Amino acid sequence: MRCGFCRASCPVFKETKNEGSVARGKLQTLLALLEGEIPASEKALLRLFECTTCDACSAACPAGVEVSSLIEEARRRYFSKLELPLHEWKVEITREMGNPFGEVMPASEGEASIAYFPGCTTQFRAKEIEEAAIKLLGLIYEDFAVIRDFCCGAPLLTFGSAWEDFIAQNRAKLEERGVEKLIVTCPGCYNTFRRHYPGVEVVHLSRLLLENIEKLSLSPLAARVAYHDPCHLARGADIYQEPRTLLKAIQQLELRELKHTKRQTICCGAGGGFPLAFPELSASLGKKRLEEAKATKVEILTTFCPSCYLHLKTLAGEDLRVKDVTILLAEQEAKL
Repeated sequence: MRCGFCRASCPVFKETKNEGSVARGKLQTLLALLEGEIPASEKALLRLFECTTCDACSAACPAGVEVSSLIEEARRRYFSKLELPLHEWKVEITREMGNPFGEVMPASEGEASIAYFPGCTTQFRAKEIEEAAIKLLGLIYEDFAVIRDFCCGAPLLTFGSAWEDFIAQNRAKLEERGVEKLIVTCPGCYNTFRRHYPGVEVVHLSRLLLENIEKLSLSPLAARVAYHDPCHLARGADIYQEPRTLLKAIQQLELRELKHTKRQTICCGAGGGFPLAFPELSASLGKKRLEEAKATKVEILTTFCPSCYLHLKTLAGEDLRVKDVTILLAEQEAKL
């Protein structure tokens, strides 16, 4: 397609104003590479990584072109031909240590058919989300396991590495443990499990909490709050109403909507490995999202994604409180 609908929706293009940054330009570059019309130069290949995989382009495409899937496959094809030291390290360390941070994998807890999977970003960089989720799950289940000893494989998919063997080993671990229902808080983990782990029921925590909302006892919170829709949750999984309903269940909380919401959300710049190769652009996208929040005159900006949470919280500094919805709910839960 060459219509250019993607130009109006691409957050990266809005920053660079460069045709090569938008989906139309990327796919034309990819086609030229595949047909041998242009050499596989560093400049051309880098375009494939200049993407947050937010899927705003796919949502806007009248022909339904699945751009992120094409970008993901293109990265696999050309990853070895491009020098991206941080991406390469992430892939190597994920395979060596089992996670993209190079940390020692912690032990899992318990054995049950129902399990919570915090994910690497949560357990190594946002432990407070994991702790809050476990507390909330304790209100719903008497017994559940916590699986911490492997990565879902999303980093390999994102950075362009072979992933089939890695994920096959993980599937075997879940089968051995008899896990039938997996609860996740990270949108990246959620979509990876849904697409590549057949046979396991995958549930996002927001939906589980909403289904069991009568078991929550939330204290009032007199505050103006906005919700930032993570791209991989709103567009990638059609989960955007559940977090809002949960927030509205808190008495005295005033939920205000940002300019871009739900499936029309705009990327904060934290996804797709984008901050590793383009840190300044990534920060610029995040600051734009924070400007929207400040224009709405809210006191707290919430989200349901560890990557969005960390990225926005770092950029916001002392100007705005940023919380994951999991943390906010656990803080307001009177029973905990």
